Amino acid sequence: MFIIYIFFIVFIFILILEFRPVKRINLKEKNILTEEFPTIEPNFNIYRVITHIHTQFSFDSLGKPSDIKKAMEINKIDFVFVTDHNNTDYKCFEDDKIFAGIEKNTDDGRLLLLGGVLPVISHPHNFEFEHYKWKGDFKKEYLYEIIVPKDAFVWNKKLAVAVFLKNLLIYPFTRRIVHKWNSFIPLEEWTKLYFSRARGENLIGGLDLHIKLVYQEHTHGPMFPSYKDGFRWLQNVVLSKKDIKSKKDILNALSHGNLYISINENYGEFFAIDESQNIYTLGDSIPLSSVLYCKIKDKKRVIFLKRENEPVIITDKKEFHFKTKEKGFYHFEIYEYDFKIGNLYFGFRPVIITNFFKVEEI
Repeated sequence: MFIIYIFFIVFIFILILEFRPVKRINLKEKNILTEEFPTIEPNFNIYRVITHIHTQFSFDSLGKPSDIKKAMEINKIDFVFVTDHNNTDYKCFEDDKIFAGIEKNTDDGRLLLLGGVLPVISHPHNFEFEHYKWKGDFKKEYLYEIIVPKDAFVWNKKLAVAVFLKNLLIYPFTRRIVHKWNSFIPLEEWTKLYFSRARGENLIGGLDLHIKLVYQEHTHGPMFPSYKDGFRWLQNVVLSKKDIKSKKDILNALSHGNLYISINENYGEFFAIDESQNIYTLGDSIPLSSVLYCKIKDKKRVIFLKRENEPVIITDKKEFHFKTKEKGFYHFEIYEYDFKIGNLYFGFRPVIITNFFKVEEI
């Protein structure tokens, strides 16, 4: 009887943590346009970009340049920005796809310089360490690192430990210690923080990936965590009307916010069309009365279209469009879930957040 009791407790422990968080969602679809969408198709070039990783040139990482290149090949990554601690030694291994930058402490807080030039406010939601806390101005030319996996775990350490134990128990079935890691991301709280202090800065996602254990008896030996796995967790998906071939081009696209952040390889289509049939991408300023368009492929998704962080559309449709009637900053957030009962969504967790369409009277 005691064994049965223990088994029951463990089962409940797994069940609760596996299908958390639970979110009550009331769909808001009355402003969705019902007429057929124009047949114009955006012809964007798509690039997958990884930022904020560490190599053997950081004191707390063991990854090698060859490991990065192998992981890029496996995951079809186009560009990687290395940001080792307090040095740019990786520049000796730079090529036309992998660029050296730096992560450093400043008087204002923790800062990245992508490619050595593009400033990113790093770990803006990690308040555990004083040197992480951003004390400076939120300048428009800076990027804002809205999602960092490490910050999600630090945000609620007790929960992180409990979920790690749950993942160990179900590892024979999932084969992933980081199973559903995105369930930790308090995206609603983080976007609220962003709008209260950094509205106007463009967003980016950073891995902050350090290789802690490695067996290098042969080339590309086992490592934990690995670049190969990490490059699937968080990608910046850049959309560009022209070919991107150089470091300058990709930095320019990141700086202008022409991207959305993809978690666990979730992808979508996001663009805008004005009344003259001009097409715009994320990060662009667009005229009032332009139509915003969203399309995804996966099932069990809920899409939020927000203006100034307030939902104007909440839908589980895979495709919709919406005509802008007010000025402001518009963006999409997409969430996945395991199952729903009525308007209760179980295992509700973010998979995409986009940069902004800046709707103005142009």
